[in-house]
Amino acid sequence: MSGLFSTFNVAKRGISVQQRCIDVTSHNIANANTPGYSRQRANITTTRPFGMPSMQGAFEPGQLGTGAEVSSISRIRDTFLDYQFRSESSTYGKYEQRYKFLTEVEGIFNEPSDSGISDLMGKFFDAWQEVSKNPSISRNVLVEQSKALSNALNHASNQLDKVSKNAEGLIKDSVFEINNIFNQVNQLNKEIRAVTVSGKTPNDLMDRRDSLLDELSKKFNIDIDREQLNTVTVGANDSEYGDFTFIQDTDDKDFNRLSYVNSIEPNLKPDGTPDGTYNVTYYELGDSSKPKTINMKMSKDDAKKLGDSRILMADKDGNPVDKDGNLIKDGGEPVIFAPTSGDLKGLASIKDDVKVYRDQLDNLAKALAMAINSVHSGTNKSSEDELPYFVSKEFNEKLKKIKNDNSLDEDEKKKAIKELTKTENENMEKNITSGNLELNCEISDDPMKIKVGKDGAGESDGSKALLIAQIRDAMLLIQDMDKDMTRDKFITLTSEGGIESNTKGMKLDGYFKDTVNKLGVQCQEAKRTTKNQLDLLAGYDESRLSVSGVSLDEEMANLIQFQHAYSANAKVISTVDELLDVVINGLKK
Repeated sequence: MSGLFSTFNVAKRGISVQQRCIDVTSHNIANANTPGYSRQRANITTTRPFGMPSMQGAFEPGQLGTGAEVSSISRIRDTFLDYQFRSESSTYGKYEQRYKFLTEVEGIFNEPSDSGISDLMGKFFDAWQEVSKNPSISRNVLVEQSKALSNALNHASNQLDKVSKNAEGLIKDSVFEINNIFNQVNQLNKEIRAVTVSGKTPNDLMDRRDSLLDELSKKFNIDIDREQLNTVTVGANDSEYGDFTFIQDTDDKDFNRLSYVNSIEPNLKPDGTPDGTYNVTYYELGDSSKPKTINMKMSKDDAKKLGDSRILMADKDGNPVDKDGNLIKDGGEPVIFAPTSGDLKGLASIKDDVKVYRDQLDNLAKALAMAINSVHSGTNKSSEDELPYFVSKEFNEKLKKIKNDNSLDEDEKKKAIKELTKTENENMEKNITSGNLELNCEISDDPMKIKVGKDGAGESDGSKALLIAQIRDAMLLIQDMDKDMTRDKFITLTSEGGIESNTKGMKLDGYFKDTVNKLGVQCQEAKRTTKNQLDLLAGYDESRLSVSGVSLDEEMANLIQFQHAYSANAKVISTVDELLDVVINGLKK
């Protein structure tokens, strides 16, 4: 029943409630600038009142309250805004990586400029034009321009290879980082479950978990299911990975991890053809100190997919699993992790794009060599007696080795060079790429060996040099170039020794400019999408902050409110104390 002591207890509870509210407000203010922090609120409810119906209950009019208590401390968070932010974050991650690397590729090509490949190609043909006018005095300039062009192609090719290697390195680092995030979220799940079971709400732990999930969503598009006891289950938001989960809500369930693939080597049959299996070297959980090699069965398309993504689905220890989640044995089929968005997708797509640009650069180098060599030799078929103008680096190395062999006399060297040319002639341009194109070292050492005119016409004849200069405007089927292309398929010579144009073809310079234009369009698309996604994420983040962020003005207003309530409850206690003094000590009078 009610009384002074009951009133005293009500005020005491009131002080405790206001003290707890002040504690929560203080915590909010302290974390006003903490990234990922969600403001918290003490939920106050009334305690059980007097006058509840019972057999022994005394009759009193109405119900008399017994005060208040803090039933829970909740964090203010909008899960739908989290979902929207994370969905768009993976798209942003994909295009951010694409823009960063495509910008780097643009820098490699350096077009348009007065020092790019297009400009050097123009200077190369201009040099041939000058040689046609002054065959006896312009050859050294031609040699230097030829070297400059081949060096530019070599450099661009090597830089593209570095870009691809850098993308692979970032994939490896991302795999290691992603597995680390998985482990952290899994540990937080355990702690959150334990705190929740004890009847409390682990707000700060859930904030830390949400921050990690935000970070993870940029790597790939994650799928989050909220379970009992405030735990979460996390998987990939792609249908083909629906049976795999990376974070489970309880410890008694299996979970998956990711492993990085370092190399893929096809196994060959006795006749030299692929047998459909590959030796795959992978790093457990992306840790380069733990390499393992296993034989896997894959189609050619899957091998390419794995070569691009470089990631395998694995068990918790980093060992690859099949589609049923079982460990792969030799000859098993792996599950290739290739998400459709996020940093991982952006890096994988860059490797594809770089390969395309590298192939187009190789086509340019091969076509240039075929065209120049055909007119320079006067035939569209390789011959052991010809002196090719452009060759591969490997051919030059063999040629230099013969020329520098002091154990051979001049006749023996000529015979060895002729034999080398005979051996290599069928693959003279087939093996040429943008990475190994070089000027023939015989011409480089002696520019007078450049064939500038018709045989027997004298040094003043520059007709052949003029025909080579006109290759600049020839239409060639360079877009149909492949590794099996040969001179006779690619080029038809005119009666004068020049090259017939094909109306279905492209100019060498036009083909390269088309490649650069395509790169520019892709780079602009990546830039535009990155900016749009960044603006979209900023909007979602602002919406999240409007819900979860700490407003110092609001917290100060709450602090004043709780302070007044605390003082009022203290005043009630003081008043009850005086009344009790009257009851206890005043009755003596």
